[in-house]
Amino acid sequence: MESTEPLQDIMCEFRAGKMSLDGTRVIPDTRKGLVRIGRGEEGLVHFQWLDRGQNLVEVDQIVFPEEAVFEKVTQSSGRVYILKFRHDSRKFFFWMQEPSADDDSQICRQVNAYINRPLDGEAVSIEAEMSHEDTADDDISSRAGNLVDQSMTADLAGEVTSAAGPVRLEDLQRILSAIQPSDAVADPDAGLGLGDILKPDLVLPLMETLPIEQLASYLPEGPWTAGDILELLQSPPLRQQVEAFTHVLRTGQIDLAQFGVDPSKYKFTVASFLEALEDSVAKASGAGDKDSESQRGGGNDPMDES
Repeated sequence: MESTEPLQDIMCEFRAGKMSLDGTRVIPDTRKGLVRIGRGEEGLVHFQWLDRGQNLVEVDQIVFPEEAVFEKVTQSSGRVYILKFRHDSRKFFFWMQEPSADDDSQICRQVNAYINRPLDGEAVSIEAEMSHEDTADDDISSRAGNLVDQSMTADLAGEVTSAAGPVRLEDLQRILSAIQPSDAVADPDAGLGLGDILKPDLVLPLMETLPIEQLASYLPEGPWTAGDILELLQSPPLRQQVEAFTHVLRTGQIDLAQFGVDPSKYKFTVASFLEALEDSVAKASGAGDKDSESQRGGGNDPMDES
């Protein structure tokens, strides 16, 4: 059972029981349940499952646009549905408890429309979204979603802990110096977002000195050019998810330790987060230099002389 804050805006509810995965089978939980989709006080979309009898939330997943899909399990003859995340192993199974199965497909479309709703809170006509078939995103937009989901956390954490990685101390220093306000006031970085940093005029100088091949392992598969990456950085799907990451960073809803950052030493702001990454890179670089010096010095050990 999870302890959660009540949702500020409930967008969709329907009766459904949850199921548990046992090997290759799914076992239904016989309790009366409720699936609820809404926005939390932080502005993010939550997918929740509640025990209707006790009104307790037992499943609470934050879902970003294009991160997950809700669909019918075709291998089952029953009214079984799955919430499946596209880029990790999370899967949640549910069985419909609404009296009529006639509305199942409508509910499914509605769920997908809400969990893929833009994060900026713009008014969106869900009925209009469900009245026509979705059009495919262009190639850059599709790859933008893949890039953020696959590497926003894991790859960044790897970069800041490895002196041999593509993030360099001088690069971070150059970015930090470029974003410092000229007339700082109290809490000057409160309004700074990661999107303010990932701008072409700041990123292009880095790309001119960093081989594209060195970035390849952090990008979705396929050929990439500097122009592709710049276009990617300005694509709506990536900008939305970068804004979402900025929000969870500012509100303290992220474990900074996964980036090698001691939460007690830094504020939950973007500038402080970048300073923490800079410190991590500096420490890793210093450790690498010491190792190199000790290896070079090892060859001149007077004990080796005969």
